[in-house]
Amino acid sequence: MWNCGNLKSINGSLSRLDGLPPPYGPDPSGTICQRLPLPAGLTGNIHSGCYGPRLTPRDHLSPRLYRVRSMQGGYLLKANTQKKGEPIMFCLGIDVSKKSCRYLILNEEGQKMKSFSLDNTHEAFQNLLERLKTLSIPKENLLIGLEASGGFWENLYSHLKENGFSVVLLNPYHTNKFREALAKKAKTDDIDALVIAQLLRTGEYLQSQVAEELIQSLREITKLRYELIKERKNYQRQVFSLLSVIFPEYEKTALKNPFSIASTAILQRFSTANDLAQAKPKQIEKIVRSIQGNNFNIEEIGKLIQTAQTSIYSGRAKEARTTSLRILLRHVQTLSSSIEELEAQIKLILSPQEPQDSFPGENLFTIPGVGDKTIAAVLSYLGTDGSNFSTSTEAIGYVGYFPKIYQSGQTHRDNTICKRGPKLLRWAIYMAAVASLKHNPEMRTLYHKKLSQGKTEKQALICVGKKLLQIMLSMLKSGEPYNPAKVFVSC
Repeated sequence: MWNCGNLKSINGSLSRLDGLPPPYGPDPSGTICQRLPLPAGLTGNIHSGCYGPRLTPRDHLSPRLYRVRSMQGGYLLKANTQKKGEPIMFCLGIDVSKKSCRYLILNEEGQKMKSFSLDNTHEAFQNLLERLKTLSIPKENLLIGLEASGGFWENLYSHLKENGFSVVLLNPYHTNKFREALAKKAKTDDIDALVIAQLLRTGEYLQSQVAEELIQSLREITKLRYELIKERKNYQRQVFSLLSVIFPEYEKTALKNPFSIASTAILQRFSTANDLAQAKPKQIEKIVRSIQGNNFNIEEIGKLIQTAQTSIYSGRAKEARTTSLRILLRHVQTLSSSIEELEAQIKLILSPQEPQDSFPGENLFTIPGVGDKTIAAVLSYLGTDGSNFSTSTEAIGYVGYFPKIYQSGQTHRDNTICKRGPKLLRWAIYMAAVASLKHNPEMRTLYHKKLSQGKTEKQALICVGKKLLQIMLSMLKSGEPYNPAKVFVSC
């Protein structure tokens, strides 16, 4: 076997070793190579360029050496790390997108066998199965990889799994780092599929977890609820900003909460201070009397009109601002209705179907201050039994509840939270920590202890959130209810 600085082509010219003393000889490119000592159990044959039988394009040199055709012609000598009796693996890299996917197959030698593109349709999915069948590759010898980019992977992943293929779901962050390691400067669908296939061949990939049906449902609902709540808050800020101009004194009246049902109905009819100043008490009373559960009375209505009559609003852009306020209030109402619908769906999932039935995260309801919305978010990422994380340290690192330290020379920045991981889960745990200060004595003790150690209020709340996350993960793994005696506040 030849010990060369780099892998060189091997062909028949290796038999010409005239003029060079043993144990040296040239390879076809003229590089001087050293012949290694004879391995045990192999016969020497310098004419073949290594120890073993003479090479032919299809012959294996030994159980650990075989030839691969090089890009410049000739053959490369390559080590075969595959164990005896182990199946030869082919790797299929798939670059998924919205309308189509790019497929690229590498053989056991790492050479490109075939590449093609197919649309994301039922006919194309069936065509993919036919193409794979014509390649005569057994399913157990084919490893398929695709990125978890958006939701485009899900249907193809399910289709391949249902047909008995081995499919690996890869994190796009890992494939991107592998692309950088390969120094692939160009980005095309074909290169993306090649990078995925090559990453599979290394065996150094990390497989992303595919959530089960229940967890996927909770994750979809909680993600949408989180986005709708953010959007509603944005519209509510705009309403407050607009009211501070067209009726600055609204906080002194019964309209101090403009998003209650009665207040919204009044503002939809009389949007500005000028409109309210000209309104009659009977008109406003008629509006609020039609709303069940309103708390308006005649005295409050009279005070509202009187305050509007002495308002400092100048009346500028009255019509445009009236239209803007009405549209914003309608958006807030619609979003609130959608959020309530999602919360009802969460309660349905996190409730027993029969009186004696159990349901996911049932024991988490025994934690004071933790409600169904928090539990839904936690189950979405920790799993129904906490199996997604082996330790609480991994879960805390995933959520991003740890300080980010920055020190460089004389520069030192104050430690801030890392904010890594899903915002939804971090926000849900933080809100649960706030609620725990009122309902959970152990968490309240921990909060005040952290304050006494010099931490700010937000830092102390994050410590409470970390403790809650540790407790919930432990309870999911054990299945036991909340036990205050097991809460060690000296963390």
